[in-house]
Amino acid sequence: MAADQPLQPTKPELAVLKLLWRKKTLSAREITDEVAPEFNWTYSTMRTVIERMCEKGLLKKKSAAGINVYSAAIGKVALLSRMILDFSDRVLELDAAPSAVMFADSKLLTEDELKELEKILKAENRK
Repeated sequence: MAADQPLQPTKPELAVLKLLWRKKTLSAREITDEVAPEFNWTYSTMRTVIERMCEKGLLKKKSAAGINVYSAAIGKVALLSRMILDFSDRVLELDAAPSAVMFADSKLLTEDELKELEKILKAENRK
């Protein structure tokens, strides 16, 4: 990936982000309980992933009641549009971004988020 392109999340990082988009804020233990089994990872491995995500700017960390809680530092639509544009350009070599209609059956996006995604993709097509 080129140095000027933002980092794309790995599969485990994306799993953490999806969880936090749904739950808003969670402790490292709560994230681990939900995500680690999918990758057969230990708590310490998940803690490393979470801390690296904070360093990358994907997560925000704050202390609450004596424990660290984490939240997504990037919005769902912002990240998904970036990933869609990157994939359509780098992999598919499309001259224009695909329509958000392609994602209408997504369980991840609400109707309002689909409209916002469509707006971002259309704006990108005008560039």
